[in-house]
Amino acid sequence: MKTFSVIATSIVLVSLSANVSAADSWPRGAKLAYIDRCAESMSSQGLPMKNAKAYCTCTTNGMEAEFGMKEYDQMMRAEANPNGGEYDRRLYNVLMACKNHLPR
Repeated sequence: MKTFSVIATSIVLVSLSANVSAADSWPRGAKLAYIDRCAESMSSQGLPMKNAKAYCTCTTNGMEAEFGMKEYDQMMRAEANPNGGEYDRRLYNVLMACKNHLPR
């Protein structure tokens, strides 16, 4: 499970970096494309597609709600860590809120 979380975090941060806009919500097309790429990547690593799609959708929606575009740059620099700085903890919480989509 930890491997999938690390992979998902990396994919999220890299994939969305090319899709930044000035609006607080993320661009719909970029968001949907990210979810598809994320799910394909996680599925290729052995996660069932159903779980991958649900996890990627959950994390994307969670990051958008938690950070929006206003804090996008800080999110990009964050590392999911429960003991880290403010943005690290917030990112960690988003990912942990979606862990129910990952195999146990």
